[in-house]
Amino acid sequence: MTLRKIHIFCLAVLCMLIPIYQIGFLSLAIVTLFISTLIQLNKNRKVEWWNIVMSGAGIFLFFLISMLWTENVSVGWKSIETKLSLILIPLILGLSPPINKRQFLFISWAIVSSVFISSLMLLILAYLRYLNSADMGEYTYVKLSAHFHPSYVGMYYTAGLCFIKFHLEKETKSKRLKFFLRFVTVLLVIMIALLSSKAAILCCLTILTLALVRNLTKNKNGRNTPFLAGVTALLIFSVLFNPMSKSRINSAITKSVVSTSDVENDKILATKRSSTQARVLIWGLALEMILNSPSGEGVGDSKESLMSMYDRDEEYYMLSKRFNVHNQFLETGISAGLISLIFMIIMFVFLFIKALRSRDILMLSVMLIITLNLLTESMLERQSGAVFISLFLGLLIFRDQGEHKSISS
Repeated sequence: MTLRKIHIFCLAVLCMLIPIYQIGFLSLAIVTLFISTLIQLNKNRKVEWWNIVMSGAGIFLFFLISMLWTENVSVGWKSIETKLSLILIPLILGLSPPINKRQFLFISWAIVSSVFISSLMLLILAYLRYLNSADMGEYTYVKLSAHFHPSYVGMYYTAGLCFIKFHLEKETKSKRLKFFLRFVTVLLVIMIALLSSKAAILCCLTILTLALVRNLTKNKNGRNTPFLAGVTALLIFSVLFNPMSKSRINSAITKSVVSTSDVENDKILATKRSSTQARVLIWGLALEMILNSPSGEGVGDSKESLMSMYDRDEEYYMLSKRFNVHNQFLETGISAGLISLIFMIIMFVFLFIKALRSRDILMLSVMLIITLNLLTESMLERQSGAVFISLFLGLLIFRDQGEHKSISS
């Protein structure tokens, strides 16, 4: 086996491990891949640095620069370490030869196999817990996702759906494999409904709608239309009849007052808001912080600055939970400044334009998933989010499809 084949195999393994193992193990895999990239580096090969910047490295550099005015240096470096994959993975993919069609197909199957195995593992673990607790809640939300956050698992599952609907179904000729892909599609839709992540449900509904519209416009016979319509109906039905999903949707328009014992003293009454209400309030505070400090608070100081804003506005419940901004664009802005926020917006607009111009439906669908999740979660504040985003953006940007030229062209 050549070094290049080992390299592609390691990339596929990395894709498989994201929703299965904790990120500490993945860090070792990323470092190993980076070392192997340097070993096989061809000095005569033209490196597309613009592609590397646009697949995550540019955002990382803004965070790194903000260390210059960070006062809490230890926290700052820990945050930089969390985001290190934003520069390592683009360098791994950018300094290596482009991923050809066959290699990309291999990696795509690894991704789908991963979400299939992960789904089965979570269901089995939920069943084992249910045997002890007799609580059906083991099959929903945070209990189902185990040591992973439901939004992150849901994001990976919807990405798996994208690879099934917009790549593998087209490339697969075997009837058995086509049946397997349909089975995994149904399984993922059920899992996303059970996870009860509002962002994941919205992403899943968007992807299924996109696939349905594409099937109606591209395929005259419409053979897949009944299946897609049925799966979409299954998602809606599962969400409506899942008590956890209904509860989370209803909570989006209500708020309650609860006693909070871990802030200052037991007598404080804190307003416990729904996740949606909390996000809207936090986004307003984050915008205020960006306008008051256009250069940013610094990657090590932004969290404590946000806590000060909660304290100022007497938002004691959010202070006790130490909520982050729950929007990566605004999180980047309060940490690294207004310029970093503008760069991030330009970066995603540029990638969307690239996908639309090249009619790359797979890249467009994955971009939609990433963007929707970045708008509702601070995905880059966790290593699992940083690894997922940099890896999937890099795979789509650095794959060689002939007609898909350099993003800078």
